Amino acid sequence: MVMSLRIIEWPDFLGSSVSPSAMTIGVFDGVHLGHQALIERIVRRGPNPTALTFKENPKKMISPDLFEGDLYSLKQKLIVFESLGVCQVVLIDFSEDFSKLKGREFLDLLENRGKMAFLAIGTNFHCGFRQDTDAKLIREMNEGKGIPTEIVPPVTLPVVNGPVSSSRVRLAIVSGDLKLAAALLGRNFTLDLSDLKFEFLGRNPKHGSYVYDLRPVYRVAPAAGEYSVLMRPGGTVDRAKMENGKVFLPQEAESLEFVMG
Repeated sequence: MVMSLRIIEWPDFLGSSVSPSAMTIGVFDGVHLGHQALIERIVRRGPNPTALTFKENPKKMISPDLFEGDLYSLKQKLIVFESLGVCQVVLIDFSEDFSKLKGREFLDLLENRGKMAFLAIGTNFHCGFRQDTDAKLIREMNEGKGIPTEIVPPVTLPVVNGPVSSSRVRLAIVSGDLKLAAALLGRNFTLDLSDLKFEFLGRNPKHGSYVYDLRPVYRVAPAAGEYSVLMRPGGTVDRAKMENGKVFLPQEAESLEFVMG
């Protein structure tokens, strides 16, 4: 994967000489239309549009038994970030030490070490130990320091009669409504298989099935059934069968784009 996007780890970000940056913060699972509204603000405002996100979804770390799975792999998120004009991504490990940072301490680090010049966050954004700092308090603290902060309202769509969210996208996918998922994402849903090994079922490569299990990597799988998919590399359109968190394909693939009929 060749990218011009600058990717930096959180400790390196704090310890390096960085440029003043317009920032947004979040998990960004799926990088759906709501996330894109945040990114649009920092790209338009500048300078050096920077997204801070997590290597792993914090929910996976906090409550693994309740975590329903990632919509996108980290690789997918980075590709979409770059396509939207993000120049730099800061990757955070949701470690025990990081989780104990108070919101004020986190914001002070972004200001003093990260040179935060502008911040865009959603209305429901919280940060800090036990979610101690909400969006309104963040804006109040930042603007007291002369850092412009925009609280971006949710993106709403009539098709869901409410705001776009990762939870709504996830529900659409697991129920098999990939047309709705595409409307919420602003693009067709795509599964990343590039970090998975397949199991081949059959004796003849031309007639067997290549099986990818999404469960070990906590990746969201569409409802059981058959779907039309664009397989990459190669760009072949064929049928994929979903069953119990597994993908059955007629050939090897690194990613699947679920195309609408």
